[in-house]
Amino acid sequence: MTRDRTIFSRRRLGYNEVLRKERRQEKLKKSVGGSFKWFGQKGWIAALVLVVLGVALWQGRYYLKDFNPTEWRSLKTIQINGNRMLTWEEIIQISRIEVGMPMSDVNIDSIKKQLLTLPLVHSAVVSTSFPSTLEIVLEEATPLMVSFDKNKWKVFSERAKVLPTAILSAYQLPVVDLMDEEEMKQIGTFLSAMKAKDEFLYRKVSQIGVNKKEYAIEVFFKDVEFKTLFPLSGWEEKQFDQYKQLIQGFTSDLKTASIVDMRFNGFAYIKPYEKRYSDG
Repeated sequence: MTRDRTIFSRRRLGYNEVLRKERRQEKLKKSVGGSFKWFGQKGWIAALVLVVLGVALWQGRYYLKDFNPTEWRSLKTIQINGNRMLTWEEIIQISRIEVGMPMSDVNIDSIKKQLLTLPLVHSAVVSTSFPSTLEIVLEEATPLMVSFDKNKWKVFSERAKVLPTAILSAYQLPVVDLMDEEEMKQIGTFLSAMKAKDEFLYRKVSQIGVNKKEYAIEVFFKDVEFKTLFPLSGWEEKQFDQYKQLIQGFTSDLKTASIVDMRFNGFAYIKPYEKRYSDG
């Protein structure tokens, strides 16, 4: 019995619709047949390549996990700026770097830490740039204060590090009582801030130290006879301006002062000399 092509799912189709349906079926047969033909001729090669790649990736998955493209690059350029007293060789040696080393071995935090061990280094900025450049920008330490230790004068930097500086070139620096390292650093930070804020005022400092009893920084200026107390911690730079305003505005009151207490922000306490009276 011949199948009626005009009947589809119990629905009668038109002649044109039947032709379109037959063309679609024929096109599908050719497409499937062509795919099988292409796969039979060339497709098996692509399939084989995919299988090989899959096996290789699976076998090398542990190597891919530790893959680091920076190992392909090596250090080619080292730029150093800001050094005046330190030589290029000294910086390279303390940084433990050299041209040709893998960029993956260049640890900027470690390099900075090593540089800060040098007394002549105040601060260091270390950075890398693609593809193979290392840049070091230094701020060298400056003589800030002097102290007498074991019959010898020593020059200290902002970081309270002893500098290889001749004492004759630093005889005008403030004299500081030799203390433990932490207190020396507190004095160094204080003087460094004063110098940055008002270098003229810094150059007036004759002697400075820590008054543990008063929990204060004790300062003797060259142009006055009294001593000045600043807070040991929590001081602010504006207190230097307040001190100068006090000196300029209360000249007569300061003639009899033995201590000017600046430990309270916005307020100064002037302690006069104690008067002594003889009997009779």
